[in-house]
Amino acid sequence: MGTCPIASWIACAQVVLVLHGLMSATAPPPLWLHRGCRIQLVGYPRCEGAYLIEHSSGAVLGRASSLSDARLLIDEQIQLLRQRLAAAA
Repeated sequence: MGTCPIASWIACAQVVLVLHGLMSATAPPPLWLHRGCRIQLVGYPRCEGAYLIEHSSGAVLGRASSLSDARLLIDEQIQLLRQRLAAAA
């Protein structure tokens, strides 16, 4: 009776190691560019905050639930961000 949980734990540990090896060989998340900003898929598409929007300077503009929402956010915020970066330089 005491050996069953140990055998299960060892089997689960082996599965975790195998999955970790497969996951590290996968491609990075999809990435799109729009007006000098990167849009990266960081969650499930169509979920709130699924796309992370980051300017090439490293400034994070926010998150969006779709690519079209991400592009709209960039279009709305890019001028203000560029003004802030120029003022800080």
